[in-house]
Amino acid sequence: MEVGMSREQDWAVFEKACEITASAVRGTMGAGGSEPASFVGEVFREVHRALREAADSLPSKSAKAGF
Repeated sequence: MEVGMSREQDWAVFEKACEITASAVRGTMGAGGSEPASFVGEVFREVHRALREAADSLPSKSAKAGF
């Protein structure tokens, strides 16, 4: 049974993905890059996917300690 993230967790992951994307794109664009607008979307999708995978792999708060 798959348990999804709560709305608060999902929103936090989304906000962090926006921050990371903005930082990465700002660094790329400022370095003389002339990337197309779709580049920002691609970066965001990859960052958001990676953060979701990391958040999903964390143990739930209700899990008991293993000792």
